[in-house]
Amino acid sequence: MDIGRLYVIRIELPDGVVVHKIGMTHSDRATDRMMEILRSWFTRYRFVPYSELKLDMECHHPMVLEGHLHAILADFAFIPNEKVSGGTEMFTGVNELRLLHYIRNFNENLVDNFSVLTEQESRVVGQLLAG
Repeated sequence: MDIGRLYVIRIELPDGVVVHKIGMTHSDRATDRMMEILRSWFTRYRFVPYSELKLDMECHHPMVLEGHLHAILADFAFIPNEKVSGGTEMFTGVNELRLLHYIRNFNENLVDNFSVLTEQESRVVGQLLAG
């Protein structure tokens, strides 16, 4: 059984832009991954953005769930100007409460029969999770 952790990190940049980093890890704690990401920001930009770990959830098939979330939020992708760790898994304009509710209530039992959403279906779900 593929078990890991799905996490959501809220990152606030100095210009006020709020970015949500959605990722997965097989580590026991997502805080370790968060520290790697913040160290990467410091190395590239010489500052550490304000950040909060909003979700650290053990789940089955975390890579499948992470891929699903990235697909539905593709229209809201945020790519930093400089390469940072996890920089391709960041999103802006997301309603944090809706996102966290969606993830917490995702039925893991459906993953084995999980079909990939069409591009149109992904956009509709993504719009529902937007601010």
